[in-house]
This record gives sequence, C-alpha cells and structure tokens, in this order.
Amino acid sequence: MGTSEDTFQRALTAADIDAANGLTRHWLAARAEIPSAASGLGIWPLLAVLATGAVEDTRDELLAAARIDADRAAAVPAALLAALRESPALSAAVAVWAGKRVTLDPDWTAGLPVDAVGSLTGDPAADKAALDDWASRNTRGLIPEMPLDFGQPIDLVLASALAVKTTWRTPFTDLRRTFRTGPWAGLGQVRGLTAVLGDVLRVADDASVLTVAGDGDIDVLLALGRDGLDPHAVVDTLLDAADPAWGRSATELTPGERAIGVEVAEYRSMRPQAGPETAVDTVRFRLDADLDLSADAAALGLVLASDQDRARFDRLAAEPVYVSQAKQACTAVFSATGFEAAAVTAMAMARAAGVPKFDHTHVQARIVFDRPFAYLARHRPTGLVLVAGWVAEPETA
Repeated sequence: MGTSEDTFQRALTAADIDAANGLTRHWLAARAEIPSAASGLGIWPLLAVLATGAVEDTRDELLAAARIDADRAAAVPAALLAALRESPALSAAVAVWAGKRVTLDPDWTAGLPVDAVGSLTGDPAADKAALDDWASRNTRGLIPEMPLDFGQPIDLVLASALAVKTTWRTPFTDLRRTFRTGPWAGLGQVRGLTAVLGDVLRVADDASVLTVAGDGDIDVLLALGRDGLDPHAVVDTLLDAADPAWGRSATELTPGERAIGVEVAEYRSMRPQAGPETAVDTVRFRLDADLDLSADAAALGLVLASDQDRARFDRLAAEPVYVSQAKQACTAVFSATGFEAAAVTAMAMARAAGVPKFDHTHVQARIVFDRPFAYLARHRPTGLVLVAGWVAEPETA
C-alpha cells in the first residue's frame, strides 16, 4: 500500500515541483522589493488555467511563465488539489465564476476541477460577499476578503486559495526582549522566541539557515544573510538552501568558531549531551501583504493576457476577454507553537468589446535573528515551496 507521500508525488511530478518553485524564484527576483508574504504556488495553477483557454502568443507566454507545456497545463489544477489533499497541514481550492456577458467554452470548463465553476450575479455587493465567503472558508479565516476591486467591470473571476498550518515538533518559549544594537534597536520590547533544537542549522559564506520542523510534513526555513546582503540575494540563497546538500551543518563548527549570526561555545551542565544542540533566539511575526500582480506582468506571463487589444482567449470564452485585475492577498504567522499561512490569488477578466482603447507600451517588471531576514515554508518530502517572504520587523510587545 502506498503512503500519502507516494500519492502526493504521483499527483505532482518532480518536474511540476521544479516548475512551481522556478516560478516562485523568478517572480520574487523580478519584484522591486521582496514582499512580506507571497505565494508563487498560488499563482501557478491560475497561469495553467489561463493557458488552457488561450491561443497563439498569449498561450505561449503563459506556458513559459508557468514552466509547463500545454498538455501538463490541462492537468495541473486538479493535480495540485489532489496532491495537497494528501497533507493534513495543507488545503487548496481553485474556482471560476462567470457573469452573464460571457459564454464559457464547454471544453475549457470540462477541464477544470469538479465543482470549480460558479456564477456572478452582476450585483457588485452580492458578488463581493459571495467571493469573500469563499476566500475565508478556504483559508481558515486568515484571508477574509477576495483581493479584487468590485467597483471595476468584472465578467469572469479565476481564483486559487492555499492554506498551511503546522505545529512545531519542539515548541518555542515566548519571551520579551529588547535589541540594544542594530536596525531593531529603536523598537522597544518585541515578542521574542527561544528554543534548543537539534541538528537544524546549516551555514555558508553568505547566510545561515535554520530549519524548524512541524507536523504534517511541513518545514519553515529562516535565513539570516551576511551584513549588507541585498534581500533578493538572501531569498535566492534561501531557495537554494531548501536543498539538503546546501552549506554545511553547524555541528561541524568547533568552539570559538563563528558563522553569520552564529557563535559556537562550550558550557557546563549536570547532564551528558544527548545529541547536537542548536540554541535559537528568534522573533514572532505576523505579516500581511496585498500584491498587485499587474506590476509583475512580464515575470508572470501576463503581458499579452492583460492587453485588451492583443489578448487571445479563444478557447476560454466566445467573447473577447482579457485579464483586467491580478492580485494576491497573503498572510503568514510564526509563533511559539507553530506556523500558519494563507494566500488567495485572484484574476478578474473583462470583455474587451466596448472598452476604451489605450496606446500600449512595453511592460517592465519592476541565528540570532536580530535584523531583517527571509523565510519560506515548504512541503518537506518534495521541497515544494508554499509561501515565502521577508521579515522587516518583528511583532512588538
């Protein structure tokens, strides 16, 4: 009998995981600033859904951004939902709502996950309430609203929801602390966390990376970069560090040696040492981000899809449509007992006919943790990156 891990890996192939993680890396690298919380995995199935309804250059651009071919694009949404159902710590949903001004292609809707298609009434208040309820239900209440402007014309909505919740194998202890030096020195008391863990720290020249193991096959990784290292470089290093072969274990350091944010020392105890020890001082954080993905059109393959004159979704709807809004709301919470995060990604589409035309130009994609650091959450057996972001400041007391 196969395990849940086997089922997960049958649903999502190693190539799928590389594709989704590649999108996350490329997207974050293309942004002017690293978001406090973001999920490339939340965007990935929507690009696949759009690609199955697109033709010609519009389809090719979406497939290139999603890093999959046309055949795999048709299978990705259902495969992702099937895979995440195998983890008790994860949940996901994909849905489409159509208004009366568009006629969806039945072949396109047949390729969507079961029960994924709903209707828009045309009443902005009623539609907002219904879609807000969907967002809340599918993120365990962490994202209470669909991140769209319902004051704008909307004829079609595509959305994904992702939620992760894990409890630490070894909990932290809450404490109040004050930083005397560094960028957090002026914050006053902050909500700190401390714990003694095992062989969970790896070090390299540019960063030290701590892995905090949770239940449900979830790890959360925290990366502290060397002084002056750009946040983009820290995040890129953190994504590399998801590979267990990255760097070297801090257990290889001898007393008196140092690494980034790390010092190795000896101390006296009444009991013999039972195994590797890593003393961790970090901080609690709760981060919320509202991202306008239209600023990332080039990185996400949405340049043509969001151009009302050039978008080609002939296999999606009978009427010409284009992506008029693309947004994501993401929340991440790191506490003494565990980690919880959620993301809702939404793309609104509008009929191109009758919309005023504009001249379009080129779109440009614009272990003492005592200072800003990067984090990500991943599915431990496969390495699939779920959420990632940058902690600029901790929670204050």
